[in-house]
Order: sequence, then C-alpha cells, then structure tokens
Amino acid sequence: MKLYRGTSEKPIVFPESLIITAENLDSIDFDKVIYCEISPTGAMGNEGGLLIYLLDDKDNLITYETNVSIDKDSYDATSERINQNANLFINYSGGMGNYVYIKKDAQLEIDEKYNCFWYHSFDTKLRIDSSVKGVFLSVVTEMKQEI
Repeated sequence: MKLYRGTSEKPIVFPESLIITAENLDSIDFDKVIYCEISPTGAMGNEGGLLIYLLDDKDNLITYETNVSIDKDSYDATSERINQNANLFINYSGGMGNYVYIKKDAQLEIDEKYNCFWYHSFDTKLRIDSSVKGVFLSVVTEMKQEI
C-alpha cells in the first residue's frame, strides 16, 4: 500500500528502525546520514537518546537509535562518531540540552502541521521525525532565522 499526502503524488515511505549496537555501529555511513539527534543525560524529551536517519538508497531511510540507559557503550561510541563527522552537518540546538545535526546539502521541507521534516528523494518524500515536538520546534525556529 502506498500512502499519498497533499499534492505531491509521491508515496510516503516509513523507515526501518534498528537499535545501534557495537556490531552495527561501523556499518553507519555518515556520508549518508541526513539527520541525527543527540539528547544527553539530563536533556528534556528523549533523555539519553540518539536518533539517526540514514539514506539507505535513493528512496529509503533507515533509523538507528540507542539510549544511554539501554547501552551506554553504544551511546558513547555513536556520540563520538557523530562528533568526528560534525563537519558534514549543520548543528542546531534542539533546546533543553538536545542537539540536532542536519546534512549540509540536505534540503528538508518543514511541515509544521505534522511537526516533521520531509526529505525529497527522486521518487518519493521521506518523513523525518524529531524525537519530540519541542526539538522539532526549536530546530525550525533556528532554521527560519537563517533565511
């Protein structure tokens, strides 16, 4: 079943979600990461959480996630990898201790009705959800100030 929204006439594809582990961390190609979010311990919302959206192929996103309370070693190692690749991203404050990284050349559509971003690929548009609404709203505020 393909879902369509608005007048785009492009199917919406929902991403596969994987838990980040020591075994699959090295398979994350940061050149293909569109969006990632770090919420350290003490941050509001997705406290101690990591969320990564990776463009698997031209029309498919995969999300990778972990949380410090589930796997501290994977959380720390993934945070380090994000920081090592920070030059690939524009860094935004997600507010309340959250940090968001969006690929420099990614053109994300802001959808304030559904509180999400849309990444347009060749045949479809791919939905990117922040961990919580407050992070989305903080990033949108910063993005609009850049214009």
